[in-house]
Amino acid sequence: MRKVFKILIYTISAYLLIALICQIWPTNRPDFSKVFAPNSHFGNNTQGNEQIVLGYHDGVVRMLGKVKPHAEGPPEHVHTNFDEPFSVDKGTLSLLVNGEKKVLHSGETFTVSKGTYHKFFNETDSTATAIGDAPAEFRFILTQLYGLTNEDPAIFQSPRFLLQLSVWGSDFDSYLKEGPPPFVVKIIKFLLLPIAKLAGYQYANEAYFPKPQ
Repeated sequence: MRKVFKILIYTISAYLLIALICQIWPTNRPDFSKVFAPNSHFGNNTQGNEQIVLGYHDGVVRMLGKVKPHAEGPPEHVHTNFDEPFSVDKGTLSLLVNGEKKVLHSGETFTVSKGTYHKFFNETDSTATAIGDAPAEFRFILTQLYGLTNEDPAIFQSPRFLLQLSVWGSDFDSYLKEGPPPFVVKIIKFLLLPIAKLAGYQYANEAYFPKPQ
């Protein structure tokens, strides 16, 4: 029994070491400064939003987001490492911040602090546009996520999505309110990474990169 226990401990330790090594294993992460060319765009059909690149500087991407009339936007989620500003350029944009609705009109700005659950949506008959900055790695994973969900809206219910999340790692700093706590998701991604890499999952798919307008 003791021998079996030792083998189990060694196996778990070896797997955790492999998972740790995988965290620094080279991926096919692209040069973000080239991916985010000004005026290129990407979007999500289900959420009803389009993102237009305004510029890239020092690891930060500035975007102009267009939210279609009556678009539901993303599910409630939280970012653990960065604040997210919403500066409304045109129209009226609604935010749900820790369960409280805020309505922003043209010229108004609100910044959602990291660690705060939130979502954006449009309750009006007109398109709302807002400008905001976010880390390039997060913006990049959005291009990949939107591409995946546009092709396969049901992917969220598939184990394949967890494997893809593990390859994106901490670069995708977004955690659903209705899902496990962020620290649990981070542990799951860490543990699944060796399996995902062995299965051939990639960090980047060029087919989902922002396209020129």
